[in-house]
Amino acid sequence: MIVFTIVYESYLWFTEQQRELDWITYKVSELSHALAVALGVANCEFSCFMDGCYIGVEGKMINVLEGCNGLKLALVYSSYIIGVSGWKWQSVVQVIVGVIVIQFFNVFRIGMLVVLRDIGGDLYFFFIKYVFNVLIYIAILFLWLIKPYIDRALYQDVN
Repeated sequence: MIVFTIVYESYLWFTEQQRELDWITYKVSELSHALAVALGVANCEFSCFMDGCYIGVEGKMINVLEGCNGLKLALVYSSYIIGVSGWKWQSVVQVIVGVIVIQFFNVFRIGMLVVLRDIGGDLYFFFIKYVFNVLIYIAILFLWLIKPYIDRALYQDVN
């Protein structure tokens, strides 16, 4: 985890020195905007600055910051997989699949938050505080629980 954290912090430091928003936060925001538009949010706007991206309808924008990009959760997941299995090609495959699943869920989460914010009401606050947090941790737990089955499938291919 320490190695991943150092790499991630270096990445953030480098993008800050360039006076740019980090690429991953930008891409997560861009894909979330596309999802919100596909889900029917009319007049959905998308703009990014060095401190984050804004997505939504004027007056109901949500701010996607670096901490919202899902990478910290992906680092925790990756650290667990590498810590348990070591640096094997099977572990790398699991890390890649896990990071993709986590990022997919994160884009879905932010896109749905834009939709909920557009609809209005307290549902947005309930989902942002409770539902999506529980769901992402359940997804990561599920990925950890299926690890032995993935290991067996990948190791059968080797033998």
